[in-house]
Amino acid sequence: MLRFLKGRHMARMLRKIPSRRPALVLATLFLLGAPASSWAAHPYITDDTGTQGTGNWQLELMAEHDRNARTADPGGGAVHQVRKVTLFNPVLTYGVLDNLDVAFGLNQLRQRTTEDGAVTQEANGTGDSTLELKWRFYDADGLSLALKPGLVLPTGDENRGLGTGRLSWGVNLILTREAKPWVFLANAAYSRARYKLPADEQANRGHLWRASAGLAYYLRDDFRLVGEAGVRTNGARDDPFLPGQNGRFAMLGVIYSPSDKMDFDVGIRKGLNRAEFDTAILVGVTVRW
Repeated sequence: MLRFLKGRHMARMLRKIPSRRPALVLATLFLLGAPASSWAAHPYITDDTGTQGTGNWQLELMAEHDRNARTADPGGGAVHQVRKVTLFNPVLTYGVLDNLDVAFGLNQLRQRTTEDGAVTQEANGTGDSTLELKWRFYDADGLSLALKPGLVLPTGDENRGLGTGRLSWGVNLILTREAKPWVFLANAAYSRARYKLPADEQANRGHLWRASAGLAYYLRDDFRLVGEAGVRTNGARDDPFLPGQNGRFAMLGVIYSPSDKMDFDVGIRKGLNRAEFDTAILVGVTVRW
């Protein structure tokens, strides 16, 4: 879920000037996945319509490391800034019905920013949590549709840039088309980000959109090549190091499933314009029972 807020993020972008409290994690949390996409099948941001089935559980353990290195002029001359954000995101999902899941996610975050080599911002701690439902309301002939509403719970410390301080919400409309060895995914997601601190509300956008599509190709029953591309609202209003209203991104990765109870995945996501972080490294493990 934190991907849509990350975005994510989740997220979710660090404001530059030290006299203004950085908001990188806020933007990252929303862009990485606000309510509207608690992690899909990692390493995707784009969610799928799959559910666990009545009485079944799933635990996803996901890690992401984002890095952005830019030179910009925030008003007093050119500055070279390097931002790093590391996110650990466990998500526990339970199948209420065959076509209805409930999921709860936690977020542990570490962020660090340097400007011309000097550390200007650093924080480490618990971020906001997520609570979501996924309802698959149509499933026939390889085509399925689902709706995924969710909440972002203000469990992070907004004074340290680790949370928004207020309840936020979102919704994701999901399409999956299966025609093996291919699987096609598409999402249209919206999130309403709300901020407790006036400085955060002024520096970050409150209405966030994402449109993305993904593909998977089964090389074998246990091995998939995966990819996606999308566009999403830049959470930061006026960050000279992340300029622009909409970010564009693409991801390539693999998923290895030694059994139907376990997945391992790795991926890399690249920003396609300056409104996105340069690079994100993605690693995850999923267990079902």
